[in-house]
Amino acid sequence: MVSVDAIPPRRTAQVLGTGDHQETVIATLSETVAGPQQAAELARLREQAGRIAAIAEQALQGQDSSLT
Repeated sequence: MVSVDAIPPRRTAQVLGTGDHQETVIATLSETVAGPQQAAELARLREQAGRIAAIAEQALQGQDSSLT
């Protein structure tokens, strides 16, 4: 027979606001996965912002050259 200390799972459930072990596991996995997903999303947003900035710069240069 294996003895398992129930205090850490109970404390984890309290911190995550979950009611049972299955919810606790799902919430823990969600928190673990969220970090890399957020980092990937931020990288995509930075890339898109860079593209928008490049397009805006080209448009502004085009306006400047048309004024001369």
